[in-house]
Amino acid sequence: MHTYGNWPDKKFNQVEDAASMIGEFVARWGRIGVMQTKEKFGTVRVYCHFGIDCIHSVIWPRHCWIHKWWPYRLDLAISKLITPLINRVLAPYQIWVYRKAYSQAVNKYPHLKNEIMCCADYGELLEGVAGYKHSDYWKEYK
Repeated sequence: MHTYGNWPDKKFNQVEDAASMIGEFVARWGRIGVMQTKEKFGTVRVYCHFGIDCIHSVIWPRHCWIHKWWPYRLDLAISKLITPLINRVLAPYQIWVYRKAYSQAVNKYPHLKNEIMCCADYGELLEGVAGYKHSDYWKEYK
């Protein structure tokens, strides 16, 4: 991790660009709900969740419930029935998109590989992407 002053500003901007690139890719191609993308302490942070919980999240994956005209109650009633089935098929595809997004970011910014990979929300899903080993970054204690 880095702080301002011990690392060039240009690299902080590239880390922010990498975070935005990952967030936009997973939202567009995987319909993954992305809450926030940012640079924090010189690392990429992409806060997201897999699967869908309603039809609204498929159409607008980066938006919360803000459309006044949207039939929320109907959406939630229908979604309770269909989303468990959709998520069984969608989740493996979303994992593939998530891995692809991080791979593309590392390919575009190879000098920032550690900053991109170290703080991924779902680091265990990135095992093998660009030589990433989850155990290199995190130790699990039993």
